[in-house]
Amino acid sequence: MSPRYVRLDPETVRLLDRCIAQAEGAATRLNRDGVDEVMRMRLASALMEAISLGERDEERLVAFALQVLPAYRERLAKSSTPPLPDPPPRVRGDRRAPLLR
Repeated sequence: MSPRYVRLDPETVRLLDRCIAQAEGAATRLNRDGVDEVMRMRLASALMEAISLGERDEERLVAFALQVLPAYRERLAKSSTPPLPDPPPRVRGDRRAPLLR
């Protein structure tokens, strides 16, 4: 099997879906030009890299993905704590507890 193709369980797919949504939202706030297809691909590639390294924490996954953005790295260098993305809006019927900061 090519290393380009990876089998993911349904929970990991849901985790990645939430993470890409959060990363895109944060990228939109950080980048005046918005999020284009290239940036989305870079964020997704970073998420896949982190997943392949065994990371499963949602906040750390998003922060890892955002490191592909120069604006995020600049902000990170200026502060002692990384800027975290806002959590995605809750979906009706979503019983998960919101992320606390």
